[in-house]
Order: sequence, then structure tokens, then C-alpha cells
Amino acid sequence: MEHTITTYKDIQAVLDQDFVMILAKTHTCTACQAMLNMLKHNVKNLDQIDIYNIYIDDIDKFRGDHLIFSVPTVLIFSNGKELLRESRYINYAKIERLIDMYQK
Repeated sequence: MEHTITTYKDIQAVLDQDFVMILAKTHTCTACQAMLNMLKHNVKNLDQIDIYNIYIDDIDKFRGDHLIFSVPTVLIFSNGKELLRESRYINYAKIERLIDMYQK
């Protein structure tokens, strides 16, 4: 399920969830706009994780708090802890393995 976070105060509630994926992107990044479709195409078990889009040009504090220097960036969190970070060149197999491991 895909959602968009629009305010900084909503972020902590999302990060404290059991298992979530954050897609950090900007409004002008064309690669970012295609990222969700690429994930759906390359990660077979993507439906087992909630996905949240964050436009870091709207929520600048998230960029600084989580040290996001390039986009697109895929972050996977569990109970507030970062489990995975992939930036720019995304390793889809690594994401799929992590989701598989977490679901077992």
C-alpha cells in the first residue's frame, strides 16, 4: 500500500511502525517518479510492506535527520530503526531478500 507523508510530525509515527519502506524523492527528479514502478516490477514481495513517499524538498528536516544526500533513496525501517538504505543505484535483490527474511 502506498502513501505520501506531507508533514514532519507524521514521520515519527510512520517510522515507529513494525516494517515500512520510505521512498525519499524530489518533485523534479525523473528517476524518482519511476522508482515505485521499478520496485513493483523487480521486487516480487513488495505487497508485504507499506510504502511511504516523502518529498524531501517539502520536508527538509527529514533530509538532514536521515542524511539523505541523493535521490532516489529507499529506506526500510522497523520500529524506528533503519534496516536498509539504497541510494541512486538500487539493489532490488537486496530489498527482496530483506522483505523475505522479515516475513519469516
